[in-house]
Amino acid sequence: MKEFAERIKNDRPEKGTAHLYFMGQAGFILKASDGFTLAYDIYLSDCCEREFGFKRLMPFLLEPDELVFDAVICSHGHYDHFDKDSVPAFMNNAGTHIYLTKCGMDELERLNVAYDTAEGRVHLIKAGDSAELGGCIKCDFVYCDHGPDTPYAVGTVINVEGKRIYALGDTSYREEIINDITKSPDYAILPINGAFGNMNETEAAFMAKKLGAGCSVPSHFWNFAEHGGNPYVFMQEADRLGVRYVLMRQGECLNI
Repeated sequence: MKEFAERIKNDRPEKGTAHLYFMGQAGFILKASDGFTLAYDIYLSDCCEREFGFKRLMPFLLEPDELVFDAVICSHGHYDHFDKDSVPAFMNNAGTHIYLTKCGMDELERLNVAYDTAEGRVHLIKAGDSAELGGCIKCDFVYCDHGPDTPYAVGTVINVEGKRIYALGDTSYREEIINDITKSPDYAILPINGAFGNMNETEAAFMAKKLGAGCSVPSHFWNFAEHGGNPYVFMQEADRLGVRYVLMRQGECLNI
């Protein structure tokens, strides 16, 4: 795990580029050319097994205290996106800002994290909000539909180095998502597991087609047996629709 952390620390994307690392499930780490490091929905622990019986099947790449993030985004409060075992360690870093929906804020309160040590570093987000993260990254938080039990979940359009990365978050297929994005993203990160309020493989490929994404990255598969998701089915449908895609293994880096 220390080797992977050192790899991120020593990574120096060239000017005008960024590096995107797939962390498994729906999690990514993004590093901009100025060194700004963003964690998005990363799940580093096995708290979902303890809480719900969902055993982690993917390897552990990183301990939560091995890397200092400039910003952490949790698209909603489910523990594979808001990792309750890792968030306190993230917040121990005085320079780390964390962006949470209301359900994420509720989870933070349950953890009894000391707000006085995080003053000005905890940010509430909702669909329609925008945030400047450092000098190279701007995030627009947009509509998604993860079901009635998760009404505050959001998707995120990350603008970095002149590129737009659209992480749809956990969401069902909805035409409103397409209508909410005024410009085709360069990259679209889509869930494909087809359970717990998410698109399945076929729906995700069709969504990528409708969005006009330059390149699509399937996510939310293989981390839990109960969650489903078959990237090969996504590949077949994407090929049929003429959708460009890349499959990322855990820990792999994509040059943006």
